[in-house]
Amino acid sequence: MGRLGLAPSEAKRLTRDELNAIIKHGTEGIKEEWKRSRWLAAILVNVSGKTIKRHIKETELLRFQDEVKGNGFAEFVKSIEDGRRK
Repeated sequence: MGRLGLAPSEAKRLTRDELNAIIKHGTEGIKEEWKRSRWLAAILVNVSGKTIKRHIKETELLRFQDEVKGNGFAEFVKSIEDGRRK
């Protein structure tokens, strides 16, 4: 339980609902870190302007399951290939 900040002895004393709430809170925090990284990567790609000629959204780099089915990577690659053909 190291990433969540719980010792095994503390985790054993929790009810199932309490443990599920702690796990959900911990995974949401990790997801928020990934969202910040995704946002920063999109800004860097858009500022450089060397690889593509259009503004990309952070969801084109990485999508979470609750945002849309699929991760968006295939659409991102396809859009780059379409841009090269023009």
